[in-house]
Amino acid sequence: MRFVHRAHPGRCVRLAYCLNVHPAASLAEFRRGLETVATPLRERLAPSEPFGLGMYLSAQVARELLETPGELERLRAEFAQREFDPFTYNAFPHGGFGESGLKARVFEPVWWDAARSRYTLDVARIACALRTSPGPLSISTHTGAHSSALGAHTRAQRIAECGESWRRVARELAELGAEHVSIALEPEPDSLLGSVAELAAQGPRVDGFGACLDTCHAAVMFEPARDTVERALSFGRGLAKLQFTSALALRDPARNTRGREALLALDEPRYLHQLTARAEDGSLALVSDLDRAGARFAAGERALATAEEWRCHFHVPVDLEGLGALGLEVTSAFADEALECVLAQPERWQGGELHLEVETYTWSILPGLARGPGDLVDGLEREYRHVIERLSRAGWRSG
Repeated sequence: MRFVHRAHPGRCVRLAYCLNVHPAASLAEFRRGLETVATPLRERLAPSEPFGLGMYLSAQVARELLETPGELERLRAEFAQREFDPFTYNAFPHGGFGESGLKARVFEPVWWDAARSRYTLDVARIACALRTSPGPLSISTHTGAHSSALGAHTRAQRIAECGESWRRVARELAELGAEHVSIALEPEPDSLLGSVAELAAQGPRVDGFGACLDTCHAAVMFEPARDTVERALSFGRGLAKLQFTSALALRDPARNTRGREALLALDEPRYLHQLTARAEDGSLALVSDLDRAGARFAAGERALATAEEWRCHFHVPVDLEGLGALGLEVTSAFADEALECVLAQPERWQGGELHLEVETYTWSILPGLARGPGDLVDGLEREYRHVIERLSRAGWRSG
């Protein structure tokens, strides 16, 4: 979906949901997701205009698409028929997304492994082949590795290695004539560059590379919305993509027994749920996953026991205002403020466009209160309508 503003001619917002909410291990599964989710959602929200897709293709599906004769052309024809607009891509999870035991392996391969570059370039080739408009394309990826992958090297050494890989990818994109493709580096807690502040301060500047601001990740790191947006807009090529999503929050965890138990009960074996604990003086303690948070709290660790608030990397629907019945809160106010800040500066958008993506990939593991009534299409529709309302408040209308 595309949104324009009378006061900002030549600028537009392009909205999509990320297809990693129904990840596919094959092209057949990918098409099934388009048929059962994307198509009915388009019919509800945009029956007479192009419908944006936040594409997620695993490395295996990307290879299948590139190496099977005629498949890429066939998919392009299907997209044209259904008026799908694949303008942004998620090249973070290489494969196995949603499978039990994935956890920190979602960062594999790391950016100093050539397999990561090959995957990113495969996605870029597909993005260029499926492009439906002259506007820019964005591809989000992680900032190098999970912190556990440093080995005997220092962070600075690994960041430098990532920079070399990014420069090689930039050169190959230039050779492909893909200067309109932006690689969006997405900070995530407990990764090599875990916050937008760290990316801005330590990330190598590479032609064609910008920032992906995930509002769940930034909220978990307690980053101030306005400062975070400014850093993302100023890094490298600029803000290539805004992933609009919320995290879970727990106030006064030592006394809020109901909320603490509800949060710790959400531990599960698929996704990584990093947790931060903020003390009254603003200092942060980072815990690598929910199961460790429970153990460390039970052991009486001061940073967790005396914290004023915990926040957890557990994506929840953007229309969710809270989970009071469970004693939990959400960080939707942060996401809304970040979006408001970005919308106020259209003159700084890459190629005149803001790529806005809803990414609640946790749908299948959300507790009922967080998921709300209905199926996945119903939930996505509610998220879309929440975002559209906020765009409308700022004067952006479907165009």
